[in-house]
Amino acid sequence: MKLSRIIAIATLAFVGTVGAFGQNTEGETFSIGKKYSIHSKILKENRTYWVSLPTSYDDPNLGPEKYPVIYVLDGKSAFFPVAGLVNFMADHESVNFQIPEAIVVGIDTLDRARVLTPSAPNRDPANKELDDRTPNSGGGELFFEFLTKELFPKIESDYRTLPYRVYIGHSLGGLTSTYMLLQHPGVFDGYLAIDPSLWWNSAKLIKESPQVLQSFGSDKIQRYYVSVVDSSQGSGQNPYGKSIHQFGDSLAAHAPDNLKWKLHVIPDTDHSSIPLLSWYNGLLFVFEGYNLSHYGMMEDPDSIERHFDELAENTGLRMNPPQTIFWILAHYLTTPNRYPDAKKAMKVINLGLKYHPKSPYLHEKLGVAYEMMDEPGKALESYQNALRLNPKNKAVEEKIQRLKK
Repeated sequence: MKLSRIIAIATLAFVGTVGAFGQNTEGETFSIGKKYSIHSKILKENRTYWVSLPTSYDDPNLGPEKYPVIYVLDGKSAFFPVAGLVNFMADHESVNFQIPEAIVVGIDTLDRARVLTPSAPNRDPANKELDDRTPNSGGGELFFEFLTKELFPKIESDYRTLPYRVYIGHSLGGLTSTYMLLQHPGVFDGYLAIDPSLWWNSAKLIKESPQVLQSFGSDKIQRYYVSVVDSSQGSGQNPYGKSIHQFGDSLAAHAPDNLKWKLHVIPDTDHSSIPLLSWYNGLLFVFEGYNLSHYGMMEDPDSIERHFDELAENTGLRMNPPQTIFWILAHYLTTPNRYPDAKKAMKVINLGLKYHPKSPYLHEKLGVAYEMMDEPGKALESYQNALRLNPKNKAVEEKIQRLKK
């Protein structure tokens, strides 16, 4: 079955499910994110954006933490699936640690040809239809100013963010993602250019790319993923796909060492359906090396810090080991029907508290570990610390009362 048909069936099933939920007036409301509006003085218009926070962001059992930010263009259509995918790939409750938890920001693109093109094309009498459809193109630099001077400061003041940004764009959005890499390297750290329109303006970006790459304007690690439809399955390589392969040749010849890139040819897709697999594979590439083996870390707690040091070297993402990995390790090492080991649990939990001293969950698990070691006094103190950080935790209250008897 073709991927496009699978996606269509899945979408219909989702819509049907939502409809069923909507008929149940007693159901519990849940949300994947919130929609906002910001007035842009630069663009002289209101811009809509959506924000989805990680599941751990407001968890009362976890202390405050900072997160990378993933900016996705065409927010009206792409925000919801990308937010769901990021949540799945970083879902600690399902023990899925493929990528780090991240804040997802969807950016509405009202007039794609205006804001997602870095240059206005040379008017071509032979292509009057394109000229007629793109009369206001070439506003990419103004859009860049909107991002860096208005939207980024807003997001970074409203939320707990790490200085690590990923930019996702499809088609013309992939064009502007590539433009950001070449003309404003270092503003983002990771880029997904999905079947990008690199043919734009007579492939101007591609023609300029050898010189730009040879004098690359950043020494930060940059990770660029570009996907393209497998044209061998159709009637032959179309000129749009050909331009992407030409850019791949330019990268192979001229990319500096700090620019890590991947060109991914994806079969059984077309221009409309390729984003789904590109989002997944692109995020895996941007965060390459993050994928955690909690079993390995449980066996060797010393490997936790080494893992995140190596991640920083490979991706440029410098982050503390997240609470969610300590959450699952502490759970496994203190639960009787899992892999109880008081000594390893103490080592893991104390390492977690080194990075997250205000984590109620880790203080609670420290108490459990002390009880495993038959040290009720220290266990009581740990439970009291946990309750002080999260006064609404009834389970911890009961543990304190039990030890006080």
